[in-house]
Amino acid sequence: MRNAWNGDRYRVLVVGAGPSGSLIALNLHEKAEVTIVESKSSVGFPVRCAGLVSRDCYNAFQNYCNARKSKLNEVRGAFFFSPSGRYLEVKGKSDAVVLERKILDRLLLEEASKNAEVRIRTSFLDFHGEKVLMRGSSGMYTERYHFIIGSDGVESRVAKIFGFERPELFLAIQYTMEIEVIDERMVELYFGKSYSDGFFAYIIPIDDMTARVGVLSRKMPFMYLKRLLEKHPSVSRRKRRSIIEVNLGAVPMGLVDFVKGNVALVGDSAGMVKPYTGGGLYYLLKASEILSKEFPNLQNFKKSYLKEMGKEYRAGEKIRRLYEILDDEDYDFLIDIASNLNFSEVHMDKPSTAFKLLPAFLKMLKNFRITKKIVRALL
Repeated sequence: MRNAWNGDRYRVLVVGAGPSGSLIALNLHEKAEVTIVESKSSVGFPVRCAGLVSRDCYNAFQNYCNARKSKLNEVRGAFFFSPSGRYLEVKGKSDAVVLERKILDRLLLEEASKNAEVRIRTSFLDFHGEKVLMRGSSGMYTERYHFIIGSDGVESRVAKIFGFERPELFLAIQYTMEIEVIDERMVELYFGKSYSDGFFAYIIPIDDMTARVGVLSRKMPFMYLKRLLEKHPSVSRRKRRSIIEVNLGAVPMGLVDFVKGNVALVGDSAGMVKPYTGGGLYYLLKASEILSKEFPNLQNFKKSYLKEMGKEYRAGEKIRRLYEILDDEDYDFLIDIASNLNFSEVHMDKPSTAFKLLPAFLKMLKNFRITKKIVRALL
């Protein structure tokens, strides 16, 4: 692809009308002519996000749309549960907000459409020379673009066509259901190999009797979710009634090389999620802003993004490795130790802040077997 034709503005094709696609258009429209294509008939479906973001992230989205319309609940902190039912209450530097992603995605796209062309039910098919092959309601056609941005999720067509490395995929299942929660202002996180293969289960309250209950796991998430609801010492005793909604999906783990020539991946297609929580909204928001700042130099975009966010990915990966290494019986011991720590400076979007607690934590640990596992995860 060349940089321009006859002095025209840069033409950018954004594939995917989810939050990353909309944010790219919102940030980039002053520098380029942006077209968004979306293969589905609407955005926000299927839901592949628990919708929990930090207050800082929520406030940042307010700069792009009226995100208040998507807010369902506010959260002060989290309960960390061991498989035996023991728990630790944690309140970090930032509280959190529970969002309805179907609404947020639509709000962002509505704002993006004010300055970008949006084509629904239009699929990116292939690329030849400077021409992009697409299929719309009236059939196949070609158009010329200087840049292609793949914001088309874990099954990214752009990534496949241009031969990008693919991240590992974890499987997720989430129920929105009527269930008694401990505190409607507190998230509940369930750790241990009894409730996930390589990750954790969660309960995110919407109100005092409605919550999102889910599991992210390398395999068999339905089995782990069933076990959480029926066997966990705390959850199994809760009052619960009907399941309102079921969502299935995949979450990418591991940031890949996301730039090739005049093509870039942003969001799930690039593995831009927090490795230790699976959330991606903050990370893709930062990517869209940095892309706009560095445009049209995509290599500078990659360098600047990695400079700002690289340490957070590395820290998040180290934390995630603990999920793989720790056994169920380790969590009781760790929860007892962690109850003496001050989490007030830990930010949910910045896992590197948790490492400030490491010297005090290791000093109190005094368990060679678990210390060895933690050191192994952090190396």
